[in-house]
Amino acid sequence: MHERTQRALARFVFVVCCAVPTIFTLVILLVTWTPWYHQAELRELTESIAKDTGFLIEVADFERPSPSRLELVGVRVIDPETQHEVAWVDRLSWTEVNDGVSIVLSHPKLSAAELSGAWRLVHDRFLCSSLCLSTPVRFAASDLEIERVNGDRAAGLNSLQDIDAWIEPGQGSTRATIECVRSSQRAGSGFRIEVVRDRTTDTPTTQWLLETRDAALPCSALSDYLTPLRSLGPNAAFAGRIRWSIDTNGWWVDLGTSRFTGVDLASISERSPHRLSGTATLSLTRGMIRPGKTLDVLGELRATQGFVSTSLLASLETDFGMSVTGDFRNRQTMPYDYLGVQFEFSGSALTLDGICRTEETLKSLPAGVVFCAGNSPLVEARELQMAAVNLTRAFTTPESVTVPLSELTMPIIEWLVPPSPVSRIGALPTSSAPRRDGW
Repeated sequence: MHERTQRALARFVFVVCCAVPTIFTLVILLVTWTPWYHQAELRELTESIAKDTGFLIEVADFERPSPSRLELVGVRVIDPETQHEVAWVDRLSWTEVNDGVSIVLSHPKLSAAELSGAWRLVHDRFLCSSLCLSTPVRFAASDLEIERVNGDRAAGLNSLQDIDAWIEPGQGSTRATIECVRSSQRAGSGFRIEVVRDRTTDTPTTQWLLETRDAALPCSALSDYLTPLRSLGPNAAFAGRIRWSIDTNGWWVDLGTSRFTGVDLASISERSPHRLSGTATLSLTRGMIRPGKTLDVLGELRATQGFVSTSLLASLETDFGMSVTGDFRNRQTMPYDYLGVQFEFSGSALTLDGICRTEETLKSLPAGVVFCAGNSPLVEARELQMAAVNLTRAFTTPESVTVPLSELTMPIIEWLVPPSPVSRIGALPTSSAPRRDGW
């Protein structure tokens, strides 16, 4: 081949194999550096996350330090139905690891008002379906704030710290777990919430677990989602373990080994025809409850320094068969120093036993004392056995009506509207009377 031809061929090969690819690469780099390309990639990324999660997502900016790592800045999560903000994260770091995905959140905030709806969406999309989540996902955050609609922090929780959560898909179930510590907690390992969606049965079910470990959890922190806890008072706290589930056959809850402290008896009896005050502790050894089907509960109720209405004392004597000492007929309330009773629900049976003498300073009392004033018994009950439905008599009001209760009438009773309440029985002590425990 002629030398001139060889040079021309070499130039042509250089242009095709080196110059053109280099120019093409430079053009691609220049395009990717343009703001419009960055915004297009951000829009595509946002739409992909929204499609995977089911939420509306807004992201202010993003970075991709490596192929396996993604940094999102200014992430806003919106409920697609209400259009309300569910969460806000200053910075989110997404990293693909060998066994799944690791997500680190910086200064996340949650809206308390939107948690229920957001949880239903997460539950239905990630726990109920095995298609949306195929690998484990782990979340971590140093702190988390929960705010109400008006910007106030959620009562009881304020903020959480050392949050560690993960979702683990399995063959027939999906498990979600969160472990964290309240920011106001000075010591201890915090609490744990576990949710398991079991798809191995004909009817899939979701089971919850709340465990406080070595630190009590204020009941006010959960009262927005478990409304019965509101009646326990603002200072009530829960410690122990609780499991519950809702399925097609109804719901059940297991309160075994749980303990409620700082319970305000006046708050509990507020809607009752009788009055009872004092600060109580409720401890449960067994606590399986399935309404209308299973009732297996063993526990103790202890309270100090309060008042009991004479109408309640009369009900304990006539309806429950307890022995009441002293003359209380001309009084509205009676002060007491200690209340101690053990109760056991076993199916349709109820057993009550006074346990005041188990208190270290009251060992001189006889067995079976329920209420005592000083070292004198006020109410006594020694292993009284009765039908569990007798408990309803303590809440009987003048407008109450007697209805037959059986397995056949239970469905009918649930549909009926009870009579309207009238004036309450047993007035509270007046301001001039001696007051205990805030009365």
